[in-house]
Amino acid sequence: MDKVEVVRRQLGTALHLFLIDADPVSVHTLASAACEIAEHLTRLAGRQPFSSHALPTFVDMKIEELRNLQRKYYNAFKHMTDRSGAARDDSQVLEEFQDEHNDAVLFIGWYDYLAACEHEPLEAQVFQAWFFAMHPEKLVPDVDPAPYMWVFPKLKDANRNEQKAQLREVIERYRGDPELMNDPRTDRRPLMMIKR
Repeated sequence: MDKVEVVRRQLGTALHLFLIDADPVSVHTLASAACEIAEHLTRLAGRQPFSSHALPTFVDMKIEELRNLQRKYYNAFKHMTDRSGAARDDSQVLEEFQDEHNDAVLFIGWYDYLAACEHEPLEAQVFQAWFFAMHPEKLVPDVDPAPYMWVFPKLKDANRNEQKAQLREVIERYRGDPELMNDPRTDRRPLMMIKR
């Protein structure tokens, strides 16, 4: 096992749990851990990680501020104390956490994984399209959101359960596409791998 496999397993399990609406805290923790490694894998592959694209968007933001935003919930989930050893008061952060906070961390993790490895599971490919249909404002200005809206019509008007149901339905629809499934950029292994 290497770091690429670790990230693939963390992201795969996180997305699997996300798709079946199980344990958003574990989804966030696994995906956030994967993001930390995937960013470095992307740099090792000679490519630009997501953070390199995000920082120029917020010209006054330093990398430390971006990290704090990215890891707000992750740090609350994994730490009992601060760096000085004092107990953390994460009650407000824990109270405000919702499944919707997993959208971005999953997107960033798979974005960097794809940049580093040049392949990803079908579920991750469809999830990324779903993310842009959910958050068209995240697209760069010259990218047309219409193709994402076509795949996921009226997604923004649906409730969260319906939004995720649409995601699962589209995954199943594209699973029957032999061209997509046989493309070398599609990792055909299961999302969640049971054995080492």
